[in-house]
Amino acid sequence: MRRLATATALLLAAATARADFGASLDEAEKESKEKGKLLLVYIWSPQCHVCKGLNEKVWPTIAVQNELENWAAVKIDSNEAVKTHYKWKIDDVPQLRVISPDGNEFRCVSRGEIPEANPDKMLDFLAGLRAAWDEEMASRKFAWKATWAEAKAESKERQRPILIYAHDGSMGPGEMNRKVPQFTDPACTVPAKKFVCVAVTKDASEVWDKYKPQIVPGFIFLDLDGVEVGRCGLLDSADLAAAMNGALDKFAASQNVDPAKKLERDIASFEAAMKGSVEQDKIDAAQKLIDSKDPKVVKPLSAAFKDPSVKLKETVVAPILAIDLKNGLPIVLTWMKTEQNQKLLVKAWDAVGETGDLRAVGPAEDSILDAPSMEVSRARIRALGNMKDKQVVDFLIDLPFKFKGKGRGPGGGGGLREECKRSLNRLTGQDFGEDWNEWKRWWRDNQKSFKFQ
Repeated sequence: MRRLATATALLLAAATARADFGASLDEAEKESKEKGKLLLVYIWSPQCHVCKGLNEKVWPTIAVQNELENWAAVKIDSNEAVKTHYKWKIDDVPQLRVISPDGNEFRCVSRGEIPEANPDKMLDFLAGLRAAWDEEMASRKFAWKATWAEAKAESKERQRPILIYAHDGSMGPGEMNRKVPQFTDPACTVPAKKFVCVAVTKDASEVWDKYKPQIVPGFIFLDLDGVEVGRCGLLDSADLAAAMNGALDKFAASQNVDPAKKLERDIASFEAAMKGSVEQDKIDAAQKLIDSKDPKVVKPLSAAFKDPSVKLKETVVAPILAIDLKNGLPIVLTWMKTEQNQKLLVKAWDAVGETGDLRAVGPAEDSILDAPSMEVSRARIRALGNMKDKQVVDFLIDLPFKFKGKGRGPGGGGGLREECKRSLNRLTGQDFGEDWNEWKRWWRDNQKSFKFQ
Protein backbone atom coordinates (compact mmCIF):
# COMPACT_ATOMS: atom_id res chain seq x y z
CA MET A 1 0.00 0.00 0.00
CA ARG A 2 2.82 2.38 0.88
CA ARG A 3 4.45 1.78 -2.53
CA LEU A 4 1.11 2.40 -4.25
CA ALA A 5 0.61 5.61 -2.32
CA THR A 6 4.13 6.76 -3.19
CA ALA A 7 3.60 6.03 -6.89
CA THR A 8 0.30 7.90 -6.81
CA ALA A 9 1.94 10.87 -5.15
CA LEU A 10 4.69 10.94 -7.77
CA LEU A 11 2.13 10.87 -10.58
CA LEU A 12 0.20 13.71 -8.98
CA ALA A 13 3.39 15.72 -8.61
CA ALA A 14 4.27 15.10 -12.25
CA ALA A 15 0.77 16.10 -13.29
CA THR A 16 1.19 19.57 -11.83
CA ALA A 17 4.85 20.13 -12.69
CA ARG A 18 4.22 22.22 -15.80
CA ALA A 19 0.84 23.68 -14.87
CA ASP A 20 2.37 27.13 -14.41
CA PHE A 21 4.55 27.00 -17.55
CA GLY A 22 7.91 28.78 -17.68
CA ALA A 23 9.21 31.28 -15.20
CA SER A 24 9.05 34.44 -17.32
CA LEU A 25 8.46 35.77 -20.82
CA ASP A 26 12.12 36.76 -21.14
CA GLU A 27 13.29 33.22 -20.36
CA ALA A 28 10.72 31.71 -22.70
CA GLU A 29 11.83 34.04 -25.52
CA LYS A 30 15.44 33.05 -24.92
CA GLU A 31 14.55 29.36 -25.08
CA SER A 32 12.55 29.92 -28.26
CA LYS A 33 15.41 31.70 -30.00
CA GLU A 34 18.19 29.36 -28.85
CA LYS A 35 16.34 26.08 -29.47
CA GLY A 36 14.23 27.13 -32.46
CA LYS A 37 10.98 26.40 -30.65
CA LEU A 38 7.71 28.25 -31.08
CA LEU A 39 6.91 30.52 -28.14
CA LEU A 40 3.47 29.81 -26.65
CA VAL A 41 2.10 32.62 -24.46
CA TYR A 42 -1.00 31.65 -22.46
CA ILE A 43 -2.82 34.85 -21.43
CA TRP A 44 -5.36 34.35 -18.65
CA SER A 45 -7.21 36.01 -15.78
CA PRO A 46 -8.07 34.73 -12.28
CA GLN A 47 -11.68 35.88 -12.87
CA CYS A 48 -12.09 33.82 -16.07
CA HIS A 49 -14.02 30.56 -15.62
CA VAL A 50 -12.67 29.17 -18.91
CA CYS A 51 -9.13 29.86 -17.68
CA LYS A 52 -9.96 28.02 -14.46
CA GLY A 53 -11.04 24.98 -16.44
CA LEU A 54 -7.82 25.07 -18.47
CA ASN A 55 -5.69 25.49 -15.35
CA GLU A 56 -7.36 22.62 -13.49
CA LYS A 57 -8.27 20.11 -16.21
CA VAL A 58 -6.04 20.66 -19.22
CA TRP A 59 -2.60 22.14 -18.60
CA PRO A 60 -1.69 19.88 -15.61
CA THR A 61 -2.29 16.59 -17.46
CA ILE A 62 0.84 14.59 -18.24
CA ALA A 63 0.09 14.30 -21.96
CA VAL A 64 -0.32 18.07 -22.36
CA GLN A 65 2.82 18.71 -20.30
CA ASN A 66 4.74 16.41 -22.62
CA GLU A 67 3.40 18.35 -25.61
CA LEU A 68 4.51 21.61 -23.98
CA GLU A 69 8.09 20.31 -24.05
CA ASN A 70 7.94 21.00 -27.79
CA TRP A 71 7.32 24.68 -27.03
CA ALA A 72 8.85 27.54 -25.11
CA ALA A 73 5.74 28.13 -23.01
CA VAL A 74 4.85 30.85 -20.52
CA LYS A 75 1.70 31.87 -18.65
CA ILE A 76 0.92 35.60 -18.24
CA ASP A 77 -1.90 37.44 -16.46
CA SER A 78 -3.91 39.62 -18.86
CA ASN A 79 -3.00 42.77 -16.91
CA GLU A 80 0.69 42.04 -17.39
CA ALA A 81 0.31 40.96 -21.02
CA VAL A 82 -0.65 44.46 -22.17
CA LYS A 83 2.56 45.83 -20.62
CA THR A 84 4.97 43.58 -22.52
CA HIS A 85 7.06 44.82 -25.43
CA TYR A 86 4.51 43.18 -27.75
CA LYS A 87 1.91 45.71 -26.50
CA TRP A 88 -0.91 43.20 -26.94
CA LYS A 89 -4.49 44.40 -26.92
CA ILE A 90 -6.47 41.99 -24.75
CA ASP A 91 -10.18 42.10 -25.59
CA ASP A 92 -10.98 38.76 -24.02
CA VAL A 93 -9.33 35.84 -22.24
CA PRO A 94 -8.04 33.23 -22.48
CA GLN A 95 -5.79 33.87 -25.44
CA LEU A 96 -2.88 31.94 -26.88
CA ARG A 97 -0.21 33.94 -28.68
CA VAL A 98 2.13 31.91 -30.86
CA ILE A 99 5.44 33.66 -31.59
CA SER A 100 8.07 32.42 -34.05
CA PRO A 101 11.70 32.03 -32.95
CA ASP A 102 12.54 35.26 -34.80
CA GLY A 103 10.10 37.16 -32.57
CA ASN A 104 7.21 37.66 -35.00
CA GLU A 105 3.67 36.66 -34.11
CA PHE A 106 2.54 33.60 -36.05
CA ARG A 107 -0.95 33.14 -34.65
CA CYS A 108 -3.33 34.75 -32.14
CA VAL A 109 -5.78 32.15 -30.85
CA SER A 110 -8.88 33.68 -29.31
CA ARG A 111 -11.11 32.32 -26.57
CA GLY A 112 -13.63 30.74 -28.92
CA GLU A 113 -10.92 28.72 -30.69
CA ILE A 114 -9.28 27.26 -27.57
CA PRO A 115 -10.35 23.73 -26.48
CA GLU A 116 -11.68 24.60 -23.02
CA ALA A 117 -11.63 21.51 -20.81
CA ASN A 118 -10.57 18.62 -23.01
CA PRO A 119 -6.90 17.56 -22.82
CA ASP A 120 -7.15 15.35 -25.93
CA LYS A 121 -8.53 18.22 -28.03
CA MET A 122 -5.84 20.53 -26.65
CA LEU A 123 -3.16 18.02 -27.69
CA ASP A 124 -4.56 17.87 -31.22
CA PHE A 125 -4.90 21.66 -31.30
CA LEU A 126 -1.31 22.35 -30.21
CA ALA A 127 0.05 19.70 -32.57
CA GLY A 128 -1.98 21.33 -35.34
CA LEU A 129 -0.41 24.71 -34.61
CA ARG A 130 3.07 23.19 -34.83
CA ALA A 131 2.14 21.46 -38.08
CA ALA A 132 0.88 24.78 -39.48
CA TRP A 133 4.20 26.38 -38.54
CA ASP A 134 6.13 23.55 -40.21
CA GLU A 135 4.03 24.10 -43.34
CA GLU A 136 4.71 27.83 -43.15
CA MET A 137 8.45 27.18 -42.88
CA ALA A 138 8.31 24.78 -45.81
CA SER A 139 6.60 27.49 -47.84
CA ARG A 140 9.55 29.80 -47.15
CA LYS A 141 12.02 27.53 -48.91
CA PHE A 142 12.78 26.80 -52.52
CA ALA A 143 11.23 23.48 -53.55
CA TRP A 144 13.91 21.69 -55.57
CA LYS A 145 13.13 18.89 -57.99
CA ALA A 146 15.49 15.94 -57.72
CA THR A 147 16.45 15.76 -61.40
CA TRP A 148 16.35 17.73 -64.63
CA ALA A 149 13.97 15.13 -66.11
CA GLU A 150 11.52 15.62 -63.22
CA ALA A 151 11.71 19.40 -63.61
CA LYS A 152 10.90 19.22 -67.33
CA ALA A 153 7.98 16.86 -66.78
CA GLU A 154 6.47 18.96 -63.98
CA SER A 155 6.94 22.15 -66.00
CA LYS A 156 4.76 20.71 -68.76
CA GLU A 157 2.22 19.27 -66.36
CA ARG A 158 1.78 22.42 -64.28
CA GLN A 159 2.44 24.89 -67.09
CA ARG A 160 5.21 26.53 -65.07
CA PRO A 161 8.51 28.05 -66.27
CA ILE A 162 11.75 26.46 -65.04
CA LEU A 163 14.34 28.00 -62.72
CA ILE A 164 17.78 26.39 -63.07
CA TYR A 165 20.31 27.03 -60.31
CA ALA A 166 23.76 26.18 -61.62
CA HIS A 167 26.24 25.53 -58.78
CA ASP A 168 29.49 23.74 -57.97
CA GLY A 169 27.93 20.86 -56.07
CA SER A 170 29.49 21.70 -52.72
CA MET A 171 26.02 21.75 -51.10
CA GLY A 172 22.92 19.63 -51.57
CA PRO A 173 19.44 21.22 -51.90
CA GLY A 174 18.65 20.88 -48.19
CA GLU A 175 21.93 22.47 -47.17
CA MET A 176 21.47 25.26 -49.72
CA ASN A 177 18.10 26.13 -48.18
CA ARG A 178 19.76 26.35 -44.78
CA LYS A 179 22.89 28.26 -45.75
CA VAL A 180 21.93 30.49 -48.71
CA PRO A 181 19.78 33.32 -47.26
CA GLN A 182 18.07 34.06 -50.57
CA PHE A 183 16.47 30.59 -50.53
CA THR A 184 14.46 31.35 -47.39
CA ASP A 185 13.83 35.05 -47.96
CA PRO A 186 10.11 35.66 -48.77
CA ALA A 187 11.16 38.24 -51.38
CA CYS A 188 12.61 35.33 -53.38
CA THR A 189 10.54 32.37 -52.20
CA VAL A 190 7.26 33.99 -53.29
CA PRO A 191 8.21 34.27 -56.99
CA ALA A 192 10.02 30.91 -56.72
CA LYS A 193 6.65 29.22 -56.18
CA LYS A 194 5.72 30.20 -59.73
CA PHE A 195 8.69 28.25 -61.14
CA VAL A 196 9.66 24.61 -61.18
CA CYS A 197 13.07 24.80 -59.51
CA VAL A 198 16.02 22.48 -60.13
CA ALA A 199 19.64 22.72 -58.98
CA VAL A 200 22.24 21.31 -61.39
CA THR A 201 26.02 20.83 -61.56
CA LYS A 202 28.34 20.00 -64.45
CA ASP A 203 27.28 16.37 -64.01
CA ALA A 204 23.96 17.33 -65.65
CA SER A 205 25.69 17.56 -69.03
CA GLU A 206 22.42 17.93 -70.96
CA VAL A 207 21.71 21.18 -69.15
CA TRP A 208 25.30 22.41 -68.94
CA ASP A 209 26.07 21.83 -72.61
CA LYS A 210 22.83 23.36 -73.88
CA TYR A 211 22.54 26.45 -71.68
CA LYS A 212 26.27 27.01 -70.90
CA PRO A 213 26.08 28.71 -67.46
CA GLN A 214 28.48 31.65 -67.50
CA ILE A 215 28.16 32.57 -63.82
CA VAL A 216 28.37 29.88 -61.14
CA PRO A 217 26.51 29.97 -58.89
CA GLY A 218 23.81 31.52 -61.02
CA PHE A 219 20.31 31.19 -62.43
CA ILE A 220 18.81 30.49 -65.85
CA PHE A 221 15.07 30.90 -66.45
CA LEU A 222 13.25 28.94 -69.18
CA ASP A 223 9.76 28.96 -70.67
CA LEU A 224 7.68 25.82 -71.34
CA ASP A 225 9.58 25.09 -74.53
CA GLY A 226 12.99 25.42 -72.90
CA VAL A 227 13.60 28.86 -74.38
CA GLU A 228 15.63 31.14 -72.13
CA VAL A 229 13.72 34.13 -70.69
CA GLY A 230 16.48 35.41 -68.41
CA ARG A 231 19.60 34.65 -66.39
CA CYS A 232 21.57 36.18 -63.52
CA GLY A 233 24.14 35.40 -60.84
CA LEU A 234 23.47 34.76 -57.15
CA LEU A 235 22.39 38.33 -56.44
CA ASP A 236 21.19 39.75 -53.13
CA SER A 237 17.56 39.04 -52.30
CA ALA A 238 16.07 42.25 -53.71
CA ASP A 239 17.94 42.05 -57.03
CA LEU A 240 17.35 38.31 -57.38
CA ALA A 241 13.62 38.79 -56.76
CA ALA A 242 13.56 41.50 -59.43
CA ALA A 243 15.31 39.17 -61.90
CA MET A 244 12.87 36.35 -61.12
CA ASN A 245 9.84 38.61 -61.54
CA GLY A 246 11.27 39.96 -64.79
CA ALA A 247 11.59 36.42 -66.11
CA LEU A 248 8.02 35.66 -65.04
CA ASP A 249 6.81 38.75 -66.92
CA LYS A 250 8.59 37.60 -70.08
CA PHE A 251 7.13 34.14 -69.66
CA ALA A 252 3.62 35.56 -69.26
CA ALA A 253 4.06 37.68 -72.38
CA SER A 254 5.11 34.60 -74.35
CA GLN A 255 1.89 32.86 -73.31
CA ASN A 256 -0.49 35.55 -74.61
CA VAL A 257 -3.37 34.22 -76.70
CA ASP A 258 -6.39 35.66 -78.51
CA PRO A 259 -8.22 37.77 -75.88
CA ALA A 260 -11.49 36.15 -76.91
CA LYS A 261 -10.11 32.77 -75.86
CA LYS A 262 -8.02 33.85 -72.86
CA LEU A 263 -10.85 33.75 -70.32
CA GLU A 264 -11.95 30.33 -71.51
CA ARG A 265 -8.37 29.08 -71.21
CA ASP A 266 -7.92 30.60 -67.74
CA ILE A 267 -11.14 29.01 -66.47
CA ALA A 268 -9.98 25.64 -67.80
CA SER A 269 -6.59 26.14 -66.11
CA PHE A 270 -8.28 26.95 -62.80
CA GLU A 271 -10.49 23.88 -62.99
CA ALA A 272 -7.44 21.75 -63.77
CA ALA A 273 -5.52 23.25 -60.83
CA MET A 274 -8.46 22.54 -58.50
CA LYS A 275 -8.18 18.84 -59.36
CA GLY A 276 -4.55 18.86 -58.26
CA SER A 277 -3.03 19.13 -54.79
CA VAL A 278 -0.68 22.13 -55.18
CA GLU A 279 -2.12 25.07 -53.25
CA GLN A 280 -0.06 27.72 -55.03
CA ASP A 281 -1.25 26.50 -58.44
CA LYS A 282 -4.86 26.96 -57.31
CA ILE A 283 -4.18 30.43 -55.92
CA ASP A 284 -2.33 31.60 -59.03
CA ALA A 285 -5.03 30.24 -61.35
CA ALA A 286 -7.72 31.89 -59.22
CA GLN A 287 -5.87 35.23 -59.36
CA LYS A 288 -5.91 35.13 -63.17
CA LEU A 289 -9.70 34.78 -63.10
CA ILE A 290 -9.98 37.57 -60.54
CA ASP A 291 -7.82 39.87 -62.67
CA SER A 292 -10.22 39.42 -65.58
CA LYS A 293 -13.04 41.03 -63.53
CA ASP A 294 -15.49 39.16 -65.74
CA PRO A 295 -18.76 38.08 -64.03
CA LYS A 296 -18.41 34.71 -65.77
CA VAL A 297 -15.63 33.74 -63.35
CA VAL A 298 -17.77 33.93 -60.19
CA LYS A 299 -19.31 30.49 -60.61
CA PRO A 300 -15.97 28.73 -61.31
CA LEU A 301 -14.31 30.59 -58.42
CA SER A 302 -17.00 29.39 -56.01
CA ALA A 303 -15.38 25.93 -56.20
CA ALA A 304 -12.67 27.39 -53.94
CA PHE A 305 -15.08 27.30 -51.01
CA LYS A 306 -15.10 23.49 -51.16
CA ASP A 307 -11.31 23.30 -51.03
CA PRO A 308 -9.47 22.80 -47.71
CA SER A 309 -7.04 25.66 -48.44
CA VAL A 310 -7.71 28.66 -46.19
CA LYS A 311 -5.41 30.85 -48.31
CA LEU A 312 -7.40 30.03 -51.43
CA LYS A 313 -10.67 31.01 -49.77
CA GLU A 314 -9.09 34.23 -48.50
CA THR A 315 -7.98 34.96 -52.05
CA VAL A 316 -11.43 34.65 -53.65
CA VAL A 317 -14.02 35.80 -51.09
CA ALA A 318 -13.76 39.60 -51.49
CA PRO A 319 -13.22 39.51 -55.29
CA ILE A 320 -16.29 37.33 -55.82
CA LEU A 321 -18.35 40.05 -54.13
CA ALA A 322 -16.61 42.85 -56.04
CA ILE A 323 -16.91 41.21 -59.46
CA ASP A 324 -20.59 40.24 -59.30
CA LEU A 325 -22.34 41.21 -56.08
CA LYS A 326 -25.79 40.10 -57.26
CA ASN A 327 -24.78 36.48 -57.81
CA GLY A 328 -21.70 36.40 -55.60
CA LEU A 329 -23.31 37.37 -52.29
CA PRO A 330 -25.68 34.34 -52.09
CA ILE A 331 -22.70 32.07 -52.82
CA VAL A 332 -20.63 33.62 -50.02
CA LEU A 333 -23.49 33.62 -47.50
CA THR A 334 -24.27 29.96 -48.21
CA TRP A 335 -20.62 28.97 -47.77
CA MET A 336 -20.31 30.88 -44.45
CA LYS A 337 -23.08 28.77 -42.91
CA THR A 338 -20.79 25.74 -42.84
CA GLU A 339 -17.29 27.27 -42.68
CA GLN A 340 -15.49 26.36 -39.41
CA ASN A 341 -12.39 28.57 -39.62
CA GLN A 342 -13.20 31.55 -37.42
CA LYS A 343 -10.52 33.91 -38.72
CA LEU A 344 -11.72 33.22 -42.22
CA LEU A 345 -15.30 33.95 -41.16
CA VAL A 346 -14.20 37.28 -39.69
CA LYS A 347 -12.56 38.27 -42.99
CA ALA A 348 -15.60 37.10 -44.94
CA TRP A 349 -18.05 39.09 -42.80
CA ASP A 350 -15.84 42.17 -43.12
CA ALA A 351 -15.92 41.74 -46.91
CA VAL A 352 -19.70 41.28 -46.87
CA GLY A 353 -20.07 44.36 -44.68
CA GLU A 354 -18.14 46.46 -47.19
CA THR A 355 -20.87 45.76 -49.77
CA GLY A 356 -23.65 47.25 -47.60
CA ASP A 357 -26.04 44.80 -49.30
CA LEU A 358 -29.23 44.42 -47.26
CA ARG A 359 -29.56 40.75 -48.23
CA ALA A 360 -26.89 40.07 -45.63
CA VAL A 361 -28.89 41.58 -42.75
CA GLY A 362 -30.80 38.40 -41.87
CA PRO A 363 -27.75 36.08 -41.90
CA ALA A 364 -25.70 38.64 -39.93
CA GLU A 365 -28.34 38.99 -37.21
CA ASP A 366 -29.28 35.31 -37.03
CA SER A 367 -28.08 33.79 -33.72
CA ILE A 368 -25.44 36.52 -33.53
CA LEU A 369 -24.65 35.81 -29.87
CA ASP A 370 -24.17 32.11 -30.60
CA ALA A 371 -21.49 32.67 -33.26
CA PRO A 372 -18.38 30.44 -32.90
CA SER A 373 -16.38 33.23 -31.24
CA MET A 374 -16.58 36.81 -30.02
CA GLU A 375 -14.49 37.82 -33.05
CA VAL A 376 -17.12 36.45 -35.42
CA SER A 377 -19.91 38.19 -33.48
CA ARG A 378 -17.98 41.46 -33.66
CA ALA A 379 -17.44 41.02 -37.39
CA ARG A 380 -21.17 40.53 -37.90
CA ILE A 381 -21.89 43.69 -35.90
CA ARG A 382 -19.33 45.60 -37.99
CA ALA A 383 -21.04 44.34 -41.13
CA LEU A 384 -24.42 45.52 -39.87
CA GLY A 385 -22.89 48.95 -39.37
CA ASN A 386 -22.88 49.33 -43.16
CA MET A 387 -26.46 48.10 -43.71
CA LYS A 388 -28.57 51.24 -44.05
CA ASP A 389 -31.89 49.93 -42.81
CA LYS A 390 -33.97 51.16 -39.87
CA GLN A 391 -34.58 47.62 -38.73
CA VAL A 392 -30.80 47.26 -38.31
CA VAL A 393 -30.70 50.32 -36.06
CA ASP A 394 -33.50 48.77 -33.97
CA PHE A 395 -31.54 45.54 -33.72
CA LEU A 396 -28.24 47.16 -32.72
CA ILE A 397 -29.83 49.35 -30.04
CA ASP A 398 -31.58 46.36 -28.46
CA LEU A 399 -28.64 43.95 -28.75
CA PRO A 400 -26.48 45.25 -25.86
CA PHE A 401 -29.28 44.45 -23.40
CA LYS A 402 -28.98 40.78 -24.35
CA PHE A 403 -25.35 40.04 -23.60
CA LYS A 404 -24.91 41.16 -20.04
CA GLY A 405 -22.10 39.12 -18.51
CA LYS A 406 -21.07 37.45 -21.78
CA GLY A 407 -17.28 37.73 -21.86
CA ARG A 408 -14.80 40.35 -20.71
CA GLY A 409 -12.99 43.21 -22.36
CA PRO A 410 -13.64 46.87 -23.27
CA GLY A 411 -17.27 47.75 -22.69
CA GLY A 412 -18.11 44.26 -21.52
CA GLY A 413 -19.62 41.58 -23.70
CA GLY A 414 -16.15 40.73 -25.03
CA GLY A 415 -16.07 44.06 -26.85
CA LEU A 416 -19.52 43.62 -28.38
CA ARG A 417 -20.95 46.76 -26.80
CA GLU A 418 -18.09 48.81 -28.20
CA GLU A 419 -18.70 47.31 -31.65
CA CYS A 420 -22.43 48.10 -31.40
CA LYS A 421 -21.64 51.70 -30.54
CA ARG A 422 -19.30 52.08 -33.53
CA SER A 423 -21.83 50.57 -35.92
CA LEU A 424 -24.57 52.83 -34.64
CA ASN A 425 -22.24 55.83 -34.99
CA ARG A 426 -21.69 54.95 -38.66
CA LEU A 427 -25.36 54.35 -39.40
CA THR A 428 -26.87 57.33 -37.59
CA GLY A 429 -24.14 59.94 -37.17
CA GLN A 430 -25.09 60.07 -33.48
CA ASP A 431 -22.91 59.26 -30.47
CA PHE A 432 -24.45 58.48 -27.10
CA GLY A 433 -21.53 56.32 -26.05
CA GLU A 434 -22.73 53.20 -24.29
CA ASP A 435 -25.80 54.84 -22.78
CA TRP A 436 -28.21 52.42 -24.41
CA ASN A 437 -31.29 53.97 -22.79
CA GLU A 438 -30.34 57.29 -24.37
CA TRP A 439 -29.95 55.53 -27.72
CA LYS A 440 -33.46 54.09 -27.30
CA ARG A 441 -34.94 57.49 -26.39
CA TRP A 442 -33.31 59.19 -29.34
CA TRP A 443 -34.43 56.51 -31.78
CA ARG A 444 -37.97 56.53 -30.43
CA ASP A 445 -38.20 60.29 -31.04
CA ASN A 446 -36.48 60.33 -34.46
CA GLN A 447 -37.13 56.97 -36.09
CA LYS A 448 -39.98 58.10 -38.36
CA SER A 449 -38.21 61.18 -39.71
CA PHE A 450 -34.69 59.71 -39.79
CA LYS A 451 -32.95 59.40 -43.17
CA PHE A 452 -29.64 57.69 -43.83
CA GLN A 453 -26.91 59.86 -45.29
